[in-house]
Amino acid sequence: MSPEEFNSLYRSYLPKVNAYLARRLPFDEVEDIAGDLFELAWSKRDRIPEGLELPWLYKSARYLVSNRHRKQSARNAILARLAEPTAAPSAESIALADVELGEAFSKLTAKEREVIALWSLEGLSNSDLGKVLEMSENAAAIRLTRAKQKLKLLLSNENIA
Repeated sequence: MSPEEFNSLYRSYLPKVNAYLARRLPFDEVEDIAGDLFELAWSKRDRIPEGLELPWLYKSARYLVSNRHRKQSARNAILARLAEPTAAPSAESIALADVELGEAFSKLTAKEREVIALWSLEGLSNSDLGKVLEMSENAAAIRLTRAKQKLKLLLSNENIA
């Protein structure tokens, strides 16, 4: 495709491409994506099937729009993580922010961490702990008591060191 042929293609299809993009993107992004699309078309001008230029442009525009939405979603997710919380932090995040408590908690076994988390963060009673852990209420109470004692010991040992 010669530069003149491409220029003709650009002038005839730009309004249709802009309309397509305007239905899928914010107004202020249409021109940029259209520019990217025709830059891509120029670089691949010899591979665009003759007579199928507009479908090729729509297909490529669809990919560019999809990529833009994916990047924007990722950007929004990052910004959401950096945003100040709108509510008070959870008890779990406060506990994990305490370095000594976090280190001591990490030294517990998985079963000990689970029973303490269910009791302290979820507020489960010994009866409910037993149901969740599929054991008797008494066995759950014993596991919780032992886990709390171990955590207390770990915390007192770290304060001594």
